[in-house]
Amino acid sequence: MKNLTYLSTIVIACLLSASSCKKDTKDPEPEPTPVSPVTPSYSVPTTYNFTNTATGITTATNCIAMLGELTNYLRSTHTTTAATQPTVSAQKLKDMYANANSQFTLAALNTCGINLKAKSGTALNYPTLQDASFDDAEPASIASAANPTTTTASSGVKGKLVSPTLARAILVNGNGYEYKEYLEKGVMGAVFYYQATTILSTIGSLDNTTIVNGSTAQEKAWDEAFGYFGVPTDFPTNLTGLKNWGSYCNSVNVAIGSNAAIMNAFLQGRAAIVNKDNAGRDAARNAVIANWEKVAAAKCISYLKAAKTNLSDQATLHHNLSEGWGFVVAFQYNPNKTISNADITTLLNYFGTNLYNMPTANFDLAIAKLETVFGLNASLIP
Repeated sequence: MKNLTYLSTIVIACLLSASSCKKDTKDPEPEPTPVSPVTPSYSVPTTYNFTNTATGITTATNCIAMLGELTNYLRSTHTTTAATQPTVSAQKLKDMYANANSQFTLAALNTCGINLKAKSGTALNYPTLQDASFDDAEPASIASAANPTTTTASSGVKGKLVSPTLARAILVNGNGYEYKEYLEKGVMGAVFYYQATTILSTIGSLDNTTIVNGSTAQEKAWDEAFGYFGVPTDFPTNLTGLKNWGSYCNSVNVAIGSNAAIMNAFLQGRAAIVNKDNAGRDAARNAVIANWEKVAAAKCISYLKAAKTNLSDQATLHHNLSEGWGFVVAFQYNPNKTISNADITTLLNYFGTNLYNMPTANFDLAIAKLETVFGLNASLIP
């Protein structure tokens, strides 16, 4: 039997780390988490227009831009013909992750003093595993799969899967997990989601009196958390340029009301900080975290539903399953998550260590588990 690849390793690590169990929520309908039943006495703006928000938001938007360049570079390997299969540099991928050696096309990113590796949460040894996934010498790595390969992937064989009907080709490891999704969803979970939810969870410990460069520590931190959401300051009126979590939030908004729920909470929390309203800040913080978590759950359901309709198209099937799996893994990076470690373990067991062996019945079991935990209705989720 072949050794499990690094993707399987992270799954097993998550299974081993699950130790606590919370009671599942069983709300019958997907209702947004409210911010506060009390109307504040101060004004709350309708857009994210506060004093000196640029510094905090820019930190997050730089991280988002870095991931964009990383995934675009990796996406270049998704060619549908062997003749145009490019190679990728493992060192360049590692440099971009650590922001070393000026590898970004956008010059400002190379000198911004921020890097994704340092921002990554360390749960499951994520930064080390992400680096290993780039390395030429790693048998399961992205570079070794792409440099170059004409191999059609199959169980136990890394390589390329090409859709017979769509202009889609993906690189997967020997267990059928898509490399791009491990990178993209990994950074979305271990950097953006981790940073935002950790900042919000500890916001009350930061100074909200001393003004440095135009804002307090609380204000700057809240702005950074908002930046990781990946939306414009006049969201959801303006849906232009949505990135990562913001785009996924919008895609499930009709089903779960996530756009206004999260944006309004961000606005109310920032206004509460300005007005020294700690109770209002904390209520808004709780609403952001809870509704953001529901976005991850709803998107996992969406991808599992899509997988059910693409069983004969291996490229599309494995892409959808890898996306869904990535959102489950992301749950663990939220220090105030609703879902229990035991339920995360259950969901990861449904995916298993080899996607080629995932029974179709497990698609529905995973969907049902997410419905129960988060009070979602899968029939409403596109």
